[in-house]
Amino acid sequence: MKRRDFLRTAGTAGVTVATLPGLVDGFSLRALASDETPMSQLLASSDRVLVLIQLQGGNDGLNTLIPFENPRYYQARPTIGIRKDQALPLTSTLGWHPAMDGFRRTFDEGHMAIVQGVTYPNPDRSHFRGTDIWLTATDADVFGSTGWMGRYLSTLAPEFPNVLPGEPLAVQIGNATSLGFIGAQGPMGLTIRDPEEFYRLVTTGQNEEVPSALQGDTPAGREVAYMRTVAASADVYARVVKRAADGGSNAVQYPNTELAARLKVVAKLISGGLGSRVYLVSWVNNNFDTHANQVVSGSPTTGTHANLLRELSDATRAFMQDMQQQGHGKRVAGMTFSEFGRRVAENGSTGTDHGTAAPLFVFGEDVLGGVVHGSDPDLVNVDNVGDMLMQYDYREVYASVLMQWFGTSTSLASQVLFRDFSQRELPLFRSLPTSVHDQGAGPRCGFGAVSPNPASSVVRFQVSVEPFAATALTLHSVTGKVVASADVDTWAGTASLDVSHLPQGTYVATLTSNRRTVHTLVSVQR
Repeated sequence: MKRRDFLRTAGTAGVTVATLPGLVDGFSLRALASDETPMSQLLASSDRVLVLIQLQGGNDGLNTLIPFENPRYYQARPTIGIRKDQALPLTSTLGWHPAMDGFRRTFDEGHMAIVQGVTYPNPDRSHFRGTDIWLTATDADVFGSTGWMGRYLSTLAPEFPNVLPGEPLAVQIGNATSLGFIGAQGPMGLTIRDPEEFYRLVTTGQNEEVPSALQGDTPAGREVAYMRTVAASADVYARVVKRAADGGSNAVQYPNTELAARLKVVAKLISGGLGSRVYLVSWVNNNFDTHANQVVSGSPTTGTHANLLRELSDATRAFMQDMQQQGHGKRVAGMTFSEFGRRVAENGSTGTDHGTAAPLFVFGEDVLGGVVHGSDPDLVNVDNVGDMLMQYDYREVYASVLMQWFGTSTSLASQVLFRDFSQRELPLFRSLPTSVHDQGAGPRCGFGAVSPNPASSVVRFQVSVEPFAATALTLHSVTGKVVASADVDTWAGTASLDVSHLPQGTYVATLTSNRRTVHTLVSVQR
């Protein structure tokens, strides 16, 4: 068995093995990362956590956010379409699926942003290929072998795996390692089902005698030695994970569902002090592949898809409330993703087939929430098979997460994503953390006081920037249009924006200085 196959499939037979690589062949295990490594610097400078929720199977975006004022939606979906009076209110033309009250409340509280029409050029409708594209952050005609998160995490621990960070870089709650966590040197995270089980499995049986036939400098001997080293490195992290699990807690009651159980484990590890920066959770199967029986007995508000959306919505809200009540709300954010949306038209089995673009959700206390990026689904201008066209490339969302949440430079985000996607950076988060990659030379760029807010005429900003930095302050509508701009007094750290001409609503103020960008919300009232 090839090493990559071993690492990616270990655990699929019911025995979960840590998939953090050990050392290959002649390498020796050195001490855990010292205080001088980029990983330890990151832990000292920023403790932000990203939770990725994978909607495996292809989520039906049109029945997640219902365009109830569009007659073409009901023409294409006479059986499974959700009526306007059934949908939960979102905008004057869009409604939530009625099972998504948790998401609706989170959005209304300003802790969730929606990105409409997310896909990539020439989308692939295969589950396997589509998933690989999203996880590797590549074009449709490129077959990547490393994941976008794996490449980013590799920059935090450049000597990995010769030097292991003191904390696991990433944790997946599941069975087999996601391609998204694969770096050039192998998996950059570990996979567990349950902390206790993980600890029990990797701390027993490691001293068993290896038959002489499987020792020495032979192909079989090298593979056995490699796998035993994997187990040794897993043992290091098993103790770290168990310590966090034992010290962690949950402050809220979670629903009795598969996704909720996994998010409950994540919350417990975070509250217990585990230093991992990325978590990935998903369902076991391709649950969102709703070809048939998406609704039950012709009722669009019940059935498989309704149950999945309710589980997603309620579990995520419980997780966020848990983090907020334990004081971790501002440092934890999350994002959903799915390999594709579904077809515009329903099929003959009260379901939908593989499609293209779909909405993506970003949530967290420090998210610039209450905003829908992009326009309602366009059901007139469609592709050659009648499916929706792209509004946002998914890598534009990834770039925004890397730069705004983790504080990477534009050049590093471009390196991770293979090219620059920052031109259409989405304002998703309120502020940048300290970035390891810019330490020692990083210019200041941040908002201080914003007042009055809400405002009716002039908004005054206190900002923190370098005195000689090229600096700009702009105000955007929630659709991304620039509606106002102002000069910044970089010496005084002040700026003012006239909003007297703007209609009532929520706007995004963007401060850019020496290639750093931060955002904050401004409310205009009349």
